[in-house]
Amino acid sequence: MSDKGRQEGLGRRDRLRARSCFLAAQRRGRRIPGRNLVVYALFCPEHERKERARIGITVSKKVGNAVVRNRVKRWLRESYRRMASSAPGGTDLVIIARPATAHSTYQRTAEELGELLARVGMP
Repeated sequence: MSDKGRQEGLGRRDRLRARSCFLAAQRRGRRIPGRNLVVYALFCPEHERKERARIGITVSKKVGNAVVRNRVKRWLRESYRRMASSAPGGTDLVIIARPATAHSTYQRTAEELGELLARVGMP
């Protein structure tokens, strides 16, 4: 992988990695439902805010087999990477793909994610 590819990806600081972070966003965060996706947004307190939002993606087996799930995750990561600047800083975002996402396209998934991120707004 070239250096350019690494610069374009989502770094460790931009991702939710611990299960506790996913659960906190789902339990205490704001739920923003869409047709194919659900976004949970947990706004961090001022003293803990980071300059960028962190993202976590969940795609269950209900969406499809491993090939389909991985495709959906790639779509969501790439869509978010292109519009990460529109997400409010200091926010933990959990994106959950619904089973209908498997029958969608990248374009529709990206558009829906953009609409949901626009609805996140500020607390």
